[in-house]
Amino acid sequence: MKKRSGLVIAVKLVFVLSLCVLLYSAFQILKAPVEARQALREWEKKREEAPNIYHYNEETPLPDGMASPAGGTPPSKPAYTEGDIIGEIYLPKLEKRIAIVEGTERPQLKKGAGHDKGSAPIGAIGNSVLAGHRDTVFRGLGTLQKDDRIEVETAEGKFIYIVTGSKIVDGDARGVIKRSDEAVLTLITCYPFTYVGSAPDRYLLTAVLLREEPVSLSRQP
Repeated sequence: MKKRSGLVIAVKLVFVLSLCVLLYSAFQILKAPVEARQALREWEKKREEAPNIYHYNEETPLPDGMASPAGGTPPSKPAYTEGDIIGEIYLPKLEKRIAIVEGTERPQLKKGAGHDKGSAPIGAIGNSVLAGHRDTVFRGLGTLQKDDRIEVETAEGKFIYIVTGSKIVDGDARGVIKRSDEAVLTLITCYPFTYVGSAPDRYLLTAVLLREEPVSLSRQP
């Protein structure tokens, strides 16, 4: 009887702990959109308050941080601080706008897509890496296909990327983010998308820079 009672208690304890985990996860999922919207509003305010910083034409050299079609010298890296809202990414196919935050720790990923500090600046020559949660900001990422469009805007300009492909890698694998001699964008999230808990794999979506559009942070109506 004692062994049976102990087993019942253990089962109940496991059930309660599992329920707590599910409730906490649900709370985080519900909370995340609120923080993500706040981050987007912060970017919009930053864009509106900033001066018209870039006005140039084809005869004017592109500013640092923006890759030219012909390549050129590597641009200097913007002086961002971890947690800064540095831009937004727009996924036309999903009709979704997401704030871009410098850094990929938990506080940053609650607000939007986190820019890997060790990767290339957005729009620069090299591999620019953005990470996001599969059940919040990057929900639906798996539906994007080759040749789909991705638009990214930062203080340096507006950058248009075209999806080139995707792959699934082991979450513990090292060296999966490759260096590049051209301007590419990698979006990374956990996989499988419907996995409950900490997913074992990673989903990598890659895109190549199509063109650059000079942009003022103050949008015209």
